[in-house]
Amino acid sequence: MDLQIEIVDKVKNILIPSEKRHKIIVGGRGKGASWSIARSLIVKGMSTPSFIVCVREIQKTIAHSVKKLLDDTIKFFNLEFFYKSTNSDIKGLNGTHFIFHGLRDFNADNIKSLEGADDCWIAEAQSISRDSINILRPTIRKDGATIWWDFNPRYETDPIWIDYILNDDPNAEVLWLNWRDNPWFTKSLKMEKESDYSRNEEEARHIWEGELRNAGDTFVCPPELVDVAINNKISELKGEFRVGADIAHQGGDEIVFYKRQGNKVIDKYFSRYQGTLTTFNALKAFTIDKTIRMNIDNGDIGKAVADLLIDDHWLVSGINFGGIPKDTEHYENCVTEMYFELRDKFSYIDIPNDDELRNQLIQRKYVYIGGRRGYEVMKIESKEDFYKHAVAINKSPDRADALVLCFYDAEDAGAAGTVSYNMFAGVGV
Repeated sequence: MDLQIEIVDKVKNILIPSEKRHKIIVGGRGKGASWSIARSLIVKGMSTPSFIVCVREIQKTIAHSVKKLLDDTIKFFNLEFFYKSTNSDIKGLNGTHFIFHGLRDFNADNIKSLEGADDCWIAEAQSISRDSINILRPTIRKDGATIWWDFNPRYETDPIWIDYILNDDPNAEVLWLNWRDNPWFTKSLKMEKESDYSRNEEEARHIWEGELRNAGDTFVCPPELVDVAINNKISELKGEFRVGADIAHQGGDEIVFYKRQGNKVIDKYFSRYQGTLTTFNALKAFTIDKTIRMNIDNGDIGKAVADLLIDDHWLVSGINFGGIPKDTEHYENCVTEMYFELRDKFSYIDIPNDDELRNQLIQRKYVYIGGRRGYEVMKIESKEDFYKHAVAINKSPDRADALVLCFYDAEDAGAAGTVSYNMFAGVGV
């Protein structure tokens, strides 16, 4: 069968011939990347039996996937005789199989269903979290397997930008593409582009040219991301409980506890400086259940409180903010990792509408420094540096620190900056 399927020239001439494992298309809206990837994978699936997984960070329904684009492409080229589409997948007559998943639904166990993939298409890759990347990449392990990353740049702190643009991965072929390269750029898209430029040129350059947003250049948590988490309203409570406790070290600091169930903060506690025993009793009354894990700042008074809780058989992880993180390739210490992990979660968590908390989150800065492995990693500013520039807040970001503790999964990877304890034996594990 003589089948003529056009794709963007740069994709055809640069990406498809490349033998590198990662094929990355980066740029602004209207660049034709998704069309080109869809057409390339459909052609490959017809010529060679292939297992092709299509993923994104969150896929609430199949409608949020790239399946419709693949279905439309199959219909456009009259390929229904070869590909049969169901409600959940697409299969070819030769055994080719397309499946669709949200990475947020996977863990180290169930992601094994993706092993053996010949190709992986990651849509909206700018939204992929560090946790999802760390789970996915070693899973797509078949010799010759290709991972396609399709993304519009967002912030320079996004994991995809750090891994493949900032640090120039030698196993990646990176192709910059924008609307000028797309021969099928429609009149309607042109009108939208011109309208965006007339309203806000800086924002339009981000949308259409793929320029980074300024908001992510120096601050860990841009306001628009924090506001998404504040405005999320999760009504159905489900999932594990977790407590984060930042315990004051000085008289001017706050003692702050947050409790969450799943992705929603359900309770909070604020107090000024108080003694170790008073804080110990307050944290017990706040947590209630000894099976709920407490992440506690493990410095000074925090460690003293943690020791009392351990002796009383509570489930405790003592977090050393300056300790070695789980991900040493990208973060200098635990506190930096905690803040960026929280940032990755803003799109789907529900946090309190609290001006003090919001101000602390959006005003914490970071820098790049030479890392342990010879390239740049991120490091959050110290509390002392934070106090020098932060506006209209307490001198210490205690509420923000307690929130990142509340959402940090330290024990899952045995973080070097963490000491976890068995609630019955009270010994480090």
